[in-house]
Amino acid sequence: MKRIAGTDYGLRNAVWISTTGNTTRHADRYRVNRVFLAGDAAHVHFPAGGQGVNVGIQDAVNLAWKLAAEIKGRATPLITDGPASYDAERRPVAELLASNTQAQTALMTTFTPEGAAQRDLMSTLLTGAEANGRLAALLSGLSVSYGTPDAAHPLDGHRMPDLPLRDGGTLLRRLRIDRFLLLDFTPSGEFAALESPAVEVAGAKPRHGLAAALVRPDGHVARAWTVADVGRAGAALADWVSL
Repeated sequence: MKRIAGTDYGLRNAVWISTTGNTTRHADRYRVNRVFLAGDAAHVHFPAGGQGVNVGIQDAVNLAWKLAAEIKGRATPLITDGPASYDAERRPVAELLASNTQAQTALMTTFTPEGAAQRDLMSTLLTGAEANGRLAALLSGLSVSYGTPDAAHPLDGHRMPDLPLRDGGTLLRRLRIDRFLLLDFTPSGEFAALESPAVEVAGAKPRHGLAAALVRPDGHVARAWTVADVGRAGAALADWVSL
């Protein structure tokens, strides 16, 4: 502290001393046969904003429900080796994480007049609600979305907001790691016949523009429909769950 700051500020008897660096890298592959990487084993970066914790937990949740599906014999090629596989969904998140933490490193550690001017400019820009909201969603991980094959609804691939269910519960409290949740927004419960050990059908309070939404165990929407088409919903279920 004396070397860097010129004083030790009266510090005595430190009980925890650690160092951090700005090493930034991520694995080229998150899965090789039966070996998976998650969290700090898959990506390291400058510890800006606690993002490593958020991303690591999201890695684990994304992997957990897919392993559960495999153990129960319900996994389909879409989630094991296809565009919804663990590697395909989570590695791009780490790439974005590496990029934004490097940008933050440059802002926080460039002690030059140019660096100070850049920080002042960013601080001014972040007083706007739109920019602030986008950055908050990025740093918290709440803006993560996954590409969905043949996506047809704006919700497809995105995190489903918590919604009240007809039985008095809520969506997020109903999620389970070993099954999908099919939200039925129709007044007559037209999707009830699609319930199975792998898919729970729950009635949801009517929501404009939605007939049903298939929610993955991690809270992201696998597919949403504006029309009560049970046949199409059943076909989509077959892509995600082997019954």
